[in-house]
Amino acid sequence: MAEKSATIYDVAKAAGVSIATVSRVMSGGCVSAASRAKVEEAMQALRYVPSPSATHKTHKTGTMRLSMVISELTNPYFASMAAGAEKEARRNGYSLQIYTVNLKNGDANAVVDRIIEQKPEGAVLVGGIIDNREACSRENLLRLQRAMPLVTIGPRIDDLRSINITSDLSLSVRKSISHLYALGHRRIAFIGGTSDVRSSSIRERAFYEEMERLGLPADRSLHAETGFIPQDGEICVSKLFARLAPDERPTALIAINDLVALGAMRQLQRMGLSIPGDIAIIGCDNQFFTPYLNPPLTTVDLHPEEHGRNAVSELIAAGGGSIVPYSQISECSLIVRESCGAALGYRRLG
Repeated sequence: MAEKSATIYDVAKAAGVSIATVSRVMSGGCVSAASRAKVEEAMQALRYVPSPSATHKTHKTGTMRLSMVISELTNPYFASMAAGAEKEARRNGYSLQIYTVNLKNGDANAVVDRIIEQKPEGAVLVGGIIDNREACSRENLLRLQRAMPLVTIGPRIDDLRSINITSDLSLSVRKSISHLYALGHRRIAFIGGTSDVRSSSIRERAFYEEMERLGLPADRSLHAETGFIPQDGEICVSKLFARLAPDERPTALIAINDLVALGAMRQLQRMGLSIPGDIAIIGCDNQFFTPYLNPPLTTVDLHPEEHGRNAVSELIAAGGGSIVPYSQISECSLIVRESCGAALGYRRLG
């Protein structure tokens, strides 16, 4: 019975290693001596016998293919995730075909058709294809699920059988608000994003909930919804300051991402406002340019490159076969720099 019931997941758990490590041991890949010993000991204890396909697949260097569907590589967040995925695939002898989806053109369903025709060993879905409510039909996502193992990075789709990898998006907002609150800010605004994107809605909801928990103003006037690029940050700031009286204006901004924060900073400086002297700002994603802004941007790191690596590891472990759906929820990290005013200490602000 043990031979029939034990799975690669059981071996990974017993050995205290990742599923990808077990897969590399079985395929003769590069693994430390200590990890190999743990895996082999667990396999022996569980009387686990891998299938021939599991033990030989990765020897076919360059013949095993994976696919990744991503919103846009011009966004450094997605580019970092794709880089992590590609490195992990190449390290294990796989090739990674990256498809970009232009949501404005409505080509997500066509991309699904192409992937099914190509028959890769599995696919990673990131960004709009799963995050935007209208990007891809549920029917086509289920077709893709039936054709191959899937890993999704972003908010989980309940009826999609996939391994889901996501950051704690609510926590990213709560950490930002708590940090600003500790510095004396009481009027905090949330800028950017759109309601048709699920990750944006999760952050917006967390913003209102945390503001209410702290007894701070949480009315709709403190949220400007525009989008996800620098121009949207400029528009958000213009809208906020145009519709609010001077004593109602926020003393701190939380941006949906670093690109929006970048545009917001430019507009604030055009208006003659000092950052962080007059207004503090926190971004999200910890993109490569954030330490080089003036002032350097405080932000939240969601660890996209790590997500990309983990997604590919999960697909390689699946070996083109079935998966056990589950969710990996990783904690985000607040990266404190100068734009939030931490160096100024606590101040009595509006």
